[in-house]
Amino acid sequence: MTVAFPCTKCGACCSAIEGIDFLAEYNVNGVCQHLVNNGCSIYESRPLLCRIDEAFETIFSTYMTKEEYYISNAKACNILQEQKGIDKKYRVTIGC
Repeated sequence: MTVAFPCTKCGACCSAIEGIDFLAEYNVNGVCQHLVNNGCSIYESRPLLCRIDEAFETIFSTYMTKEEYYISNAKACNILQEQKGIDKKYRVTIGC
């Protein structure tokens, strides 16, 4: 059984892409143009950065463990949620 990052689909990361150069083509005032009702309208062909688990395998696995990567992503996600005033029910938790 493969474990995947526990995304809560709050849309915080998709609405905070300002200044990320390789997502510039998707950026409309800091929000991904493909974010529709907190869902991704190009989910199957979304950029690598948006595919947490595949990005780990392709890029980050040489720098950290999957647990470290998940914890780092969860912290960043929760900070974005707090900054955007997103309900706490969407917080990402990484269990041991």
